[in-house]
Amino acid sequence: MLKPARASAALMLACCVGSAAAFAPARLPATSLGRGSLRAGVHTRPGAVSRQAISMDIDSLIVAAPGLVALGMALQNQMKTGATAIAGAATTADAPAKATPSEQQMRDIAQRNFKQWNDALQTKNPQTVAKLYSTSGLSFLPTVSPKHIKGSSATEDYFKDFVQKNPVGTITDDNVQMYDGGEAYLHTGMYVFELGDAGNRVPVGARFSYMWRMEDGAWKICHHHSSVVPAMSKSNLLEVARANFQRWNDALQTKNPKTVAALYDSSNLSFLPTVSPKHIQGGADTVDYFTDFVLKNPFGVITNDSVQGFEDGQAYLHTGLYTFELGQGADRAPVLARFSYLWRLVGAGILSLSLSLSLSVYIFMYVCNVYI
Repeated sequence: MLKPARASAALMLACCVGSAAAFAPARLPATSLGRGSLRAGVHTRPGAVSRQAISMDIDSLIVAAPGLVALGMALQNQMKTGATAIAGAATTADAPAKATPSEQQMRDIAQRNFKQWNDALQTKNPQTVAKLYSTSGLSFLPTVSPKHIKGSSATEDYFKDFVQKNPVGTITDDNVQMYDGGEAYLHTGMYVFELGDAGNRVPVGARFSYMWRMEDGAWKICHHHSSVVPAMSKSNLLEVARANFQRWNDALQTKNPKTVAALYDSSNLSFLPTVSPKHIQGGADTVDYFTDFVLKNPFGVITNDSVQGFEDGQAYLHTGLYTFELGQGADRAPVLARFSYLWRLVGAGILSLSLSLSLSVYIFMYVCNVYI
């Protein structure tokens, strides 16, 4: 009978050997037989195995125990590592690569995020707005503050005052540049903000740049810079005035009186037309006038003009001489006229065609006379 210590050792070794045997080639066990146990033609009975031989085998295994334990542990670790690698490879193979957004998709994301920011302003809750800004690495240069804001508490402090101005922003021109495979983008351009209480709202044109990046599955603003559009020079203002005249002239070519009338301010208009004795002051009368006038196939060409700016380019007076061709086919005849248009920014305005500035295409036309 085996002693307890040897029995424990045998059990431990059996476990270790069992682990090693899972990876070793199968072989027949070598059994030590007692002396005289095998004679020619006669097999010994199973119980005749020498206890001394078994004791000697256990002694040999105990001597070899450290190596067997190390072998068993190494083989088990190898099995676990191999299984982990296979599982990892399967996971990698199964996970589809994230597609990079297209240019249009990125622009749509930028528009949605700007709307989310603009809607947050309407809540008049500075915390709601500030939550859209990153809390790490922020660079915020606001429109109406001299500070360089870098933290969430300072962001919230800024919007406490700004939301009280009832701001509503409208983008008039923009550009989107994508970074980090669609995980970040730069949104730049021009916008107009209406500020103030009802009945006393004032439009303010400004330039903007937002850097949005994905943080923990949500879009956050990590950079925002907004500044008022500088006043235009007189030469630039003249280009804007001529571009707006061309827009008005193109509207005449559509022969749609509503298209032309849409360029006129319907709230505070003074319109003295070329071929009418009326002083038109409302939108419906403007449509009525152009219903007949566009049928004359008018086409105007400015021959001499000048411009005067007001309110830092938010309004201007465009005056001068132009020639209109009127009539059908061979019956077309030139008509010389003098003009004066006062254009002003109304509401969010519409982007100027020539200078990418936020000037309205609504007209306050002061007087238009004809001479021959």
